[in-house]
Amino acid sequence: MGGAPARTGPAIVLGHVDFGERDRIVRLLSPDHGRVACLARGARGSRRRFVGALDLGNRVQATLRPGRGELWHLDEAVLEDGRTGARQDLLRLSLLAYAVELCGGLAREHQPEPRLYGLLDMACLLLDAMTAAPGAAFRAGLEAKALTFAGLAPTLARCAACGEALLPGEELAFEPHKGGATHRACSPGLPPVPAAWAAAVEAARRAPLRELIDLPLPPGPGWALAEMVEGHLGRPLQSRRLLAALLEPATPSPDLR
Repeated sequence: MGGAPARTGPAIVLGHVDFGERDRIVRLLSPDHGRVACLARGARGSRRRFVGALDLGNRVQATLRPGRGELWHLDEAVLEDGRTGARQDLLRLSLLAYAVELCGGLAREHQPEPRLYGLLDMACLLLDAMTAAPGAAFRAGLEAKALTFAGLAPTLARCAACGEALLPGEELAFEPHKGGATHRACSPGLPPVPAAWAAAVEAARRAPLRELIDLPLPPGPGWALAEMVEGHLGRPLQSRRLLAALLEPATPSPDLR
């Protein structure tokens, strides 16, 4: 450990896995250190240092020490906010897990990430305080902001292919691998996307997240921004599957009796 000094500051728990008989490897998002994987020795049996603190989405005061390699050491985690309200409802809990994976996945390792940390903490705070699930603009705004804060802002006002302005009322397309909306002529063969959807997502990207709680979204490609994130990460967002099932329940089979 080389006598590295401990550093205490806020962090959000991104997840953990058991390691050995008593330890855990914990993933955190810190405003000062970005995404950090750390070894919490004795976390599976400790009644003092980690009790109730390491659940997904929790905000903690974490005492960290750099290790010899990529794995740091988590000496203590003091719970600040357990998001107990969001855990009372499966849809809000699924949205919280999605926000955690989204922001945590886009964050850099061992680099300051104050904007992604702040976005994730605000999303968790809002989901915790809600009494019902938010409107569709909330998730779109969360995705668009996370991409923006990661330096991957979706192109929604100009064509991601030719760079020309997208006009109100025209039909567009959306190409995640190109980074946003395009003219139909620039993306032949793709399904049409209403310009109203792109404009609403751009407005949500720029608005404070708290102002999007009750806002709907015009019809459009519901997971287009998630596909942009997945393309950047090179893997699916695991939390998306359950969230999609809750947001888009299967149509009941007809009664054939």
